[in-house]
Amino acid sequence: MYKFLIVDDEPAIREVLKLFLEHKGFEVFLANDAHEALSIFRDKAPDVVFLDLLLPGGKSGKDILQEIRKSTPWTVVIIITGFSVEDTLDTMGHLSIQHILRKPFRLQYVEKKILPQIEKMLAGRQCLPEFPHPGPDLEL
Repeated sequence: MYKFLIVDDEPAIREVLKLFLEHKGFEVFLANDAHEALSIFRDKAPDVVFLDLLLPGGKSGKDILQEIRKSTPWTVVIIITGFSVEDTLDTMGHLSIQHILRKPFRLQYVEKKILPQIEKMLAGRQCLPEFPHPGPDLEL
């Protein structure tokens, strides 16, 4: 089963996603800030990272993504944000992300749209699609 890392400074978002993903049978790790996230990433090597852009402690989600992409280009990264898709894409620049999950979100959307795409992406890890072209079934 796949391993997930949820990086968000909002405890409610971390806990709800954790309970939901664990119920689906996934192993889930939680991080509140960039330092904790990078430590867990290096130690646990998650397959999927749900990553908030704004985090406490001086480093952003973009900083974490840069570190992730240096070591593992095949990790699926889902950005969690309250910002618009356009602003998020501008912030992320050339860095490869697979989806943008806008806050507030519904778990039903994660279940019906995001999880099936994650499964497809992880089955063919050599070529992860990049946002804004994540595949025909993934929509905003």
